[in-house]
Amino acid sequence: MKKLLFTLFMVAMLTACGTAYNTQLKQVQLGMTPDEIVTLMGDKYNVVSQKDYGNQTLEYVDKFKNHWLFQFVDGRLYKWYKETEK
Repeated sequence: MKKLLFTLFMVAMLTACGTAYNTQLKQVQLGMTPDEIVTLMGDKYNVVSQKDYGNQTLEYVDKFKNHWLFQFVDGRLYKWYKETEK
């Protein structure tokens, strides 16, 4: 019985800790502005490309070394995706 409870506990913990930004990422929506993303995700990001303020890509790195990239076109979120560090 102890092994079963321990296993269930570990599964719950690992599921809850899937990513450092799990809660925030669930709130991301296409069309958001860069300011809305920074407010949601925090100010620890890198600008990886930028033509101007409206056309840029922001990068967040979580504790698992996943790189979350947010690409903006004309000041609105066009797409976001994850790259894993190798």
